[in-house]
Amino acid sequence: MENIQNSTNINWYPGHMAKTRKQIAEDLKLVDIVIELLDARIPISSQNPDIAQITAGKKKMIVLNKCDLADEKENQRWIEYFRKKEIPAVLTDSNSGKGIDNCIKQIEKIMEEDLQGQAQKGRIGRKIRAMILRNTKCRKIFIY
Repeated sequence: MENIQNSTNINWYPGHMAKTRKQIAEDLKLVDIVIELLDARIPISSQNPDIAQITAGKKKMIVLNKCDLADEKENQRWIEYFRKKEIPAVLTDSNSGKGIDNCIKQIEKIMEEDLQGQAQKGRIGRKIRAMILRNTKCRKIFIY
Protein backbone atom coordinates (compact mmCIF):
# COMPACT_ATOMS: atom_id res chain seq x y z
CA MET A 1 0.00 0.00 0.00
CA GLU A 2 1.34 3.41 -0.96
CA ASN A 3 2.15 5.84 1.82
CA ILE A 4 -0.49 8.59 1.66
CA GLN A 5 1.81 11.15 3.29
CA ASN A 6 4.32 10.81 0.45
CA SER A 7 1.77 11.10 -2.32
CA THR A 8 -0.33 13.93 -0.92
CA ASN A 9 0.91 17.30 0.22
CA ILE A 10 -1.61 18.82 2.60
CA ASN A 11 -1.16 22.25 4.16
CA TRP A 12 -2.52 22.20 7.69
CA TYR A 13 -1.49 25.79 8.51
CA PRO A 14 -4.80 27.67 9.06
CA GLY A 15 -5.34 30.83 7.03
CA HIS A 16 -5.88 33.07 10.06
CA MET A 17 -2.50 32.02 11.46
CA ALA A 18 -0.73 32.77 8.20
CA LYS A 19 -2.43 36.18 8.08
CA THR A 20 -1.44 36.97 11.68
CA ARG A 21 2.14 35.81 11.08
CA LYS A 22 2.38 38.14 8.08
CA GLN A 23 0.93 41.05 10.08
CA ILE A 24 3.40 40.48 12.93
CA ALA A 25 6.33 40.45 10.49
CA GLU A 26 5.14 43.73 8.93
CA ASP A 27 4.46 45.44 12.27
CA LEU A 28 7.85 44.46 13.75
CA LYS A 29 9.36 47.34 11.77
CA LEU A 30 7.30 49.73 13.90
CA VAL A 31 8.19 48.45 17.38
CA ASP A 32 11.22 48.61 19.67
CA ILE A 33 10.58 45.53 21.80
CA VAL A 34 8.54 42.33 21.65
CA ILE A 35 6.82 41.07 24.78
CA GLU A 36 5.78 37.44 24.68
CA LEU A 37 2.98 36.59 27.10
CA LEU A 38 3.12 32.99 28.35
CA ASP A 39 1.19 30.97 30.91
CA ALA A 40 3.46 30.55 33.96
CA ARG A 41 2.06 27.05 34.54
CA ILE A 42 3.06 25.81 31.07
CA PRO A 43 5.51 28.30 29.53
CA ILE A 44 6.89 26.13 26.75
CA SER A 45 3.52 24.61 25.84
CA SER A 46 1.92 28.06 25.67
CA GLN A 47 4.71 29.36 23.43
CA ASN A 48 4.22 29.51 19.67
CA PRO A 49 7.32 28.01 18.03
CA ASP A 50 7.07 30.49 15.13
CA ILE A 51 7.49 33.53 17.39
CA ALA A 52 11.23 33.07 17.97
CA GLN A 53 11.87 32.89 14.24
CA ILE A 54 9.63 35.84 13.36
CA THR A 55 11.03 38.10 16.10
CA ALA A 56 14.72 37.22 15.64
CA GLY A 57 16.87 40.32 16.00
CA LYS A 58 14.35 42.28 18.10
CA LYS A 59 14.70 43.08 21.78
CA LYS A 60 12.50 40.66 23.66
CA MET A 61 10.98 40.01 27.06
CA ILE A 62 8.91 37.12 28.44
CA VAL A 63 5.94 37.74 30.74
CA LEU A 64 4.91 34.67 32.71
CA ASN A 65 1.29 35.41 33.59
CA LYS A 66 -0.88 33.50 36.08
CA CYS A 67 2.16 33.11 38.35
CA ASP A 68 -0.22 32.88 41.31
CA LEU A 69 -1.53 29.56 39.94
CA ALA A 70 1.94 28.07 39.44
CA ASP A 71 4.38 26.73 41.99
CA GLU A 72 6.76 29.46 43.21
CA LYS A 73 9.85 27.25 42.91
CA GLU A 74 8.89 26.36 39.34
CA ASN A 75 8.31 30.06 38.59
CA GLN A 76 11.86 30.82 39.68
CA ARG A 77 13.22 27.92 37.64
CA TRP A 78 11.51 29.35 34.52
CA ILE A 79 12.89 32.83 35.21
CA GLU A 80 16.36 31.26 35.42
CA TYR A 81 15.73 29.19 32.26
CA PHE A 82 14.93 32.31 30.22
CA ARG A 83 17.80 34.25 31.84
CA LYS A 84 20.22 31.59 30.61
CA LYS A 85 18.77 32.10 27.13
CA GLU A 86 19.45 35.84 27.62
CA ILE A 87 15.75 36.70 27.54
CA PRO A 88 14.54 38.75 30.51
CA ALA A 89 11.42 37.31 32.13
CA VAL A 90 9.02 38.62 34.75
CA LEU A 91 6.19 37.05 36.72
CA THR A 92 2.72 38.57 36.68
CA ASP A 93 -0.83 37.94 37.80
CA SER A 94 -3.05 40.02 35.55
CA ASN A 95 -6.09 39.55 37.81
CA SER A 96 -4.48 41.23 40.81
CA GLY A 97 -2.00 43.41 38.90
CA LYS A 98 0.95 41.78 40.65
CA GLY A 99 4.15 42.19 38.65
CA ILE A 100 2.90 44.81 36.19
CA ASP A 101 5.25 47.43 37.66
CA ASN A 102 8.11 44.95 37.23
CA CYS A 103 7.17 44.55 33.55
CA ILE A 104 7.41 48.27 32.95
CA LYS A 105 10.70 48.54 34.86
CA GLN A 106 12.15 45.62 32.87
CA ILE A 107 11.07 47.19 29.56
CA GLU A 108 12.70 50.48 30.56
CA LYS A 109 15.87 48.60 31.58
CA ILE A 110 16.01 46.73 28.26
CA MET A 111 15.46 49.97 26.33
CA GLU A 112 17.71 52.16 28.51
CA GLU A 113 20.69 52.20 26.14
CA ASP A 114 18.51 52.98 23.11
CA LEU A 115 16.71 55.77 24.97
CA GLN A 116 20.02 57.31 26.02
CA GLY A 117 21.22 57.22 22.41
CA GLN A 118 18.03 58.92 21.26
CA ALA A 119 18.35 61.54 24.00
CA GLN A 120 21.85 62.36 22.76
CA LYS A 121 20.30 63.00 19.35
CA GLY A 122 17.74 65.33 20.93
CA ARG A 123 14.83 62.88 20.86
CA ILE A 124 13.78 63.22 24.49
CA GLY A 125 10.49 61.75 25.65
CA ARG A 126 10.04 59.34 22.74
CA LYS A 127 7.60 56.55 23.54
CA ILE A 128 8.76 52.96 23.69
CA ARG A 129 6.84 51.01 21.09
CA ALA A 130 6.09 47.45 22.15
CA MET A 131 4.30 44.52 20.60
CA ILE A 132 2.68 41.98 22.89
CA LEU A 133 2.34 38.49 21.48
CA ARG A 134 0.24 35.72 22.95
CA ASN A 135 0.42 32.57 20.83
CA THR A 136 -0.28 34.04 17.38
CA LYS A 137 -2.37 36.97 18.58
CA CYS A 138 -0.76 40.36 18.28
CA ARG A 139 -1.39 43.48 20.37
CA LYS A 140 0.55 46.71 20.02
CA ILE A 141 0.88 49.16 22.87
CA PHE A 142 2.77 52.35 23.42
CA ILE A 143 4.49 52.98 26.73
CA TYR A 144 5.37 56.48 27.85
